[in-house]
Amino acid sequence: MRIFNFSLDQSLFNSQSIAARRVADYGQMAERYLLLVPNRHDVRHELGAGVEVIGVGGWSKEIVWWRAWIKAGKILANNQFDLISVQDIYFLALIAWRVAKKYQLPLEIQVHGFERFGGVREKIARFLLPRADGVRVVSQRLKQTLIEDFKVNPNKISVVPIFSEFNCGLSKELIEKPEGCFVFLTAARLVKVKRIETQLDALVEIKQKHPNARLWIVGDGPERRHLEWLVATLDLQTEVKFWGRYDDLSPFYRSADAFVLSSESEGWGITVIEAGTCGLPVVMTDVGCAGEIVVNNESGLVVPVGDRGALTGAMRLLLEDKNLRQSLSENLKNAVAKMPTKAETMELYKQGWEKMTLRSRNF
Repeated sequence: MRIFNFSLDQSLFNSQSIAARRVADYGQMAERYLLLVPNRHDVRHELGAGVEVIGVGGWSKEIVWWRAWIKAGKILANNQFDLISVQDIYFLALIAWRVAKKYQLPLEIQVHGFERFGGVREKIARFLLPRADGVRVVSQRLKQTLIEDFKVNPNKISVVPIFSEFNCGLSKELIEKPEGCFVFLTAARLVKVKRIETQLDALVEIKQKHPNARLWIVGDGPERRHLEWLVATLDLQTEVKFWGRYDDLSPFYRSADAFVLSSESEGWGITVIEAGTCGLPVVMTDVGCAGEIVVNNESGLVVPVGDRGALTGAMRLLLEDKNLRQSLSENLKNAVAKMPTKAETMELYKQGWEKMTLRSRNF
């Protein structure tokens, strides 16, 4: 099996990143696994035997897209591949679709969520998704969305959760926290879709009765400056701490008292899985793995997206009820333990590829 993959993930150029290690594992199931990534500069990077990342650069987005199209065509014209896969549903997916049609190869579109969805992006996604030979999603929620809202044939959709090799027990390090304080933890890219401001609004109310409540924000992104301004405006400088980006989150999971995810959209929510592995109780919005791994009042607390009152109530409940925290954390840890193993996940990937190539040959 020879896979040509389009991706936007810049971390693939770092051999130690989670994404790069995951791709190296994919390569073990394929004769060749090549990834083309729009980048600032032209670069080639090997991740293992038969696994290579090619960065295509340029001085503007338009030039990069054009050069990615040209580069993909040259590679496919001179090398034999069995399948094209793309980790995007917008502009890069459009390039992948055009290339797949030209070289008569089956196309797999990977769907991890719908960030910045609207306008031209929405039109592209609605055009491409029903036309793909296969669509891989990370949750049953996304599968239903594709069937109901995008009219994708259910037989084309495969559900493969993102496996996590995260082991909280590997690190014994703890983060020092103020004595007697209850720490809520959130870890995310600081972008609008994460709605971190709803956690700040909730904390304003919670601290009136529980002045010992704290919020740790781990991550970085374009919204950080706005969030820091909001913290100052809401007089939360004592209660909120920005930690910046950390590659290893285990010390934070081990030190906090509860985990909060407030996104308006999430494909899966890998930080929720990691928090559960470390025994943290979770409150999250009804996105991603909610309903599958985090079941409301069983393995976590699930609240409607954008409902500040519900989020405030759930956070307050976790803070006040120690028995509930223990019950939810134990149930979540058990639910995470029942997820597909790495080997099982790899086999699902392989089966999906083989199914698409077989369907293409028969057609």
